[in-house]
Amino acid sequence: MKKKAGLFFFVLVVFLCTACGQEKFYEHSAVVMDTVVTLSASGPEAQAAVDESFQRLAELENMASSTIETSDVAKLRTAAGTGYVQVHPEIYHMLEVSQEYSRLSGGAWDVTLGPLIDLWGIGTDHARLPEPEEITAARKLTGWQHLKLRAEDQSAMLEMPGMSVDFGGIAKGMAIDEVRKIYAAHHIQNGLINMGASSIYGMGKNKENKSWNIGIKHPRNDDPDTYLGVVSLSDTVLSTSGDYERYFVIDGKRYHHIFDPQTGYPAQNGAMSDTVIIDGSMMDSGMLSDLLTTAVFVLGPEKGKAFLEDLPEKVQGEVTGTNHKIYAVDGFEKKLRDLNKDFSLAP
Repeated sequence: MKKKAGLFFFVLVVFLCTACGQEKFYEHSAVVMDTVVTLSASGPEAQAAVDESFQRLAELENMASSTIETSDVAKLRTAAGTGYVQVHPEIYHMLEVSQEYSRLSGGAWDVTLGPLIDLWGIGTDHARLPEPEEITAARKLTGWQHLKLRAEDQSAMLEMPGMSVDFGGIAKGMAIDEVRKIYAAHHIQNGLINMGASSIYGMGKNKENKSWNIGIKHPRNDDPDTYLGVVSLSDTVLSTSGDYERYFVIDGKRYHHIFDPQTGYPAQNGAMSDTVIIDGSMMDSGMLSDLLTTAVFVLGPEKGKAFLEDLPEKVQGEVTGTNHKIYAVDGFEKKLRDLNKDFSLAP
């Protein structure tokens, strides 16, 4: 059995202007949350805002990581099946939002997929194709209905031993929301919050006093300069997911990191990527954009489009089908320019 592995962290390509404008930008990059994060900001307090933001990101990673033994994720996993665990307010909020959108999406989004993610190991050095009986066993340890929340003391409980949560599809979006709070406290009006390029918030204007231009990665072309299309952001968050980010190939079949909770296998519902943009005035816009890309991808083009259409009008997006059709929602097609010739808009 031949096996080919591929690992693609960068989903989006950001066009950062190099011309000097009237306002000086401070920019810094570092590895946080298992990805390269780049923060830029302008204004008298720009460096202080960026430095404080990286400190905050490290705090969030210590709370939400699946591999740090002192994290809330580890505590919930250890206590699974025994009782409630009090968690940080930030973790409780992610769990609370997760449960709401699990309900709204019919379970397409599920934060309790830790056992399946660990079993497959996609994106790690122990990625493999599990046996069907292993997948069945892991699926029995998942299910958002088995996550219980207690608001009075912000505690959570996983009902069955062996259960675990995974914040891989939501934590970076939540981090954007937290960085935005710090930027606001430092009076930052222009900047870019780039969480590893899969979730990006464009604040105000760039160095040329224009909206931030974001290139969406072509899902079937590895050239970093080839895009599906380009959108402009100003006080807007953009997230994208795809079957090309982390995957391996066995016998010509692609096994990627976005799992269908109903099957325990990587989702195969006709999508190869999707993008969601949310107006920054919407509460939890970063967190929601992140989790929605996973839910929409799992649902597939038609159901995913219908799901997005039922959400508030501040949410827009598209689903790129394996048929190379773009299923745009709520005017997203008007924001998308320079559409690659490999794709066309679905009617």
